[in-house]
Parts: sequence; structure tokens; C-alpha cells
Amino acid sequence: MAKAMKGGAVSESAPIYYEEMSKVAGKENDKQSITLIATDDAYNFGDYITLRSRTGHKPQVLTDRGAIISERTAEMMDAKVGDTITVTDSSGTERKVRVDGITEMHIGHFMFMTSGGYKHVFGEQYQSNAYMVRLKNHETSNVESRSAKLIKLDGAKGIVQNTTSKKQVATIVDLPDQIMEVLILAAELLAVVILYNLTNLNVSERIRELPTIKVLGGLGVLVYRRLKTVDMLGALKSVE
Repeated sequence: MAKAMKGGAVSESAPIYYEEMSKVAGKENDKQSITLIATDDAYNFGDYITLRSRTGHKPQVLTDRGAIISERTAEMMDAKVGDTITVTDSSGTERKVRVDGITEMHIGHFMFMTSGGYKHVFGEQYQSNAYMVRLKNHETSNVESRSAKLIKLDGAKGIVQNTTSKKQVATIVDLPDQIMEVLILAAELLAVVILYNLTNLNVSERIRELPTIKVLGGLGVLVYRRLKTVDMLGALKSVE
């Protein structure tokens, strides 16, 4: 496994400890999954995951005192820096963790620790069980292709790739644009229908009120067409 993490398509890799933890919280008071990532190389951890605050993008530094949690996790637990939170590990044991920092992350619940912080919380010696990997080619098709090859390696139980998270973010960001396009189209059609009906109503009233229009004959039709043209141009101008 370690040999596959070096050279070839892999730009760089680092061993980490990976575990899925949980917390019963939220508005529905349901079980939320929290991904724990612990490292024994806090200095180079930023090469893989950027830890920073939302306001001012202040770097969040990993220490042995506690953990850095994602913004969504902090909101879910109503936690602030310096608070102590309780989470449940994969064995069902509750663990108390000090919030050492809050990092800007938009999707999922995450908790980041150093190897020293892990030992303090779990009372066990740190031992890596996974790798963080950066590929030379970041194209989605290449990531998916390499993931399919890596999962076939002996000892590989699963692969977590950030392309899925990126797709979720893209979907969330693009959705308001699609909604706005539909609303704009509906507004344009509504404007055309309203102006068309108003024009018909206006001409009908004028015909009843001004008998002289009947005398104009073909000129009356010309006036009718011009009114429609002016109203249509006004509708197009109003939705620009």
C-alpha cells in the first residue's frame, strides 16, 4: 500500500488516522456523522486541507490541546472556541474534545487533530490507518479512474474523494441561477401576455368610444398594429 502512494500518478501523500464518529444533534435530534482526521505532521497538513476561519481567513493551527472542527459542526453543536464537546467514536464510547479552532468548510462535519491530541482524547497511541493523496492530474475523470485502481489494492477498504463534495457544492451554487432563469422567463411571458391583453382592451374601448375610427378603415388597422408594436417593444425593454 505504501509503495502505491509514491511516484507515478501520485504527486504526494501523507499517512493519517481516519475514523467516522457521530453525534446526536441538530433540529431533528438525529445521528450526525463526523469525520475525524488525525495527523502526526501538523506542519505539512495544510498542503492537503486548508484550515482557516471564515472571517479574515485566519489560519487555524493544529495543537495537542484539542481539535479544530468544521463550521457546520460548530453550528450543529452550538460550540465556540474553548468549549468542550462530546462525540461518540466507532466503538460507541463517548469522547470529550476541546474545541481549539473552527475552520471554514461548507459540506459535511469534520474534526481535525494532531497525533498528540488524539492520544490525549482517546488514551491510545496514535497509529495511522489511511493516506491523504494528491494526484498530479486533478481532472475529475482521472481522479475517478485512479480511485478505481487504488480500491483494488490489498488492504484498501474504501476511498473518499473530494470530487463528490465539489459536485455537491456546484449543484448548490448553480441551483439559484437556474431558479432565477425560470423566474425571468416567466416574468417575460407574463409581461407579453398582460401588454397584449391591455392593447386589445384599449383598442376595443377606443372603437366603442370613438366612432370615427370605424371611418378610417385600413388606417384603423394600421393604428392597431402600431399600438401592438409599441407595446411589444416596451415589454422587451422592461425585461432587459
